[in-house]
Amino acid sequence: MLAQSAEELEGRLNAQRQVMALLLAWVRSRGEGYDQLVSLLEELCISDQQEDPGAVPTAAFAIEGARITEIRQILEEAEALAGRLEDLMGRQA
Repeated sequence: MLAQSAEELEGRLNAQRQVMALLLAWVRSRGEGYDQLVSLLEELCISDQQEDPGAVPTAAFAIEGARITEIRQILEEAEALAGRLEDLMGRQA
């Protein structure tokens, strides 16, 4: 695989976030299993790490923080898309 620029990687990650958010919004519009799915995703946002306030942050903490932030952003984007998706689906029915 060829090396990709930071911009290419960011674009691909943004696309994946949008697709995941749209899928979550679609599950929400179906009415079944959405609350359970969100609960599971929110559980992933709970960090088990006991961080020592005097400790120097490591790459592992940065990765964990980025993972949690990404999950929360996907959930927020899904909520924002849900209303638009419901409007679109209502017009098609």
